Amino acid sequence: MEIIFRGKHSFDDCCSKVDLIRRCDEIQDWFISLPDEVVIRNMDDDYIYLKVDPKDKDDRKYYKSLGFRREND
Repeated sequence: MEIIFRGKHSFDDCCSKVDLIRRCDEIQDWFISLPDEVVIRNMDDDYIYLKVDPKDKDDRKYYKSLGFRREND
């Protein structure tokens, strides 16, 4: 399962310093919530691929709740 994180549009709705700080906090909280077994591939073109291999149905359900999708979806 994977998530493609694209930073380019992460700050589009920010119009003030407070907005930027709030958005950075949200992104940081999301990254902290990712499982330790996540594999990160930085493509150096504004895309970061986050990949994880579920061991069972419960893992798949948990990863899906974090935003991961099957690679072919």
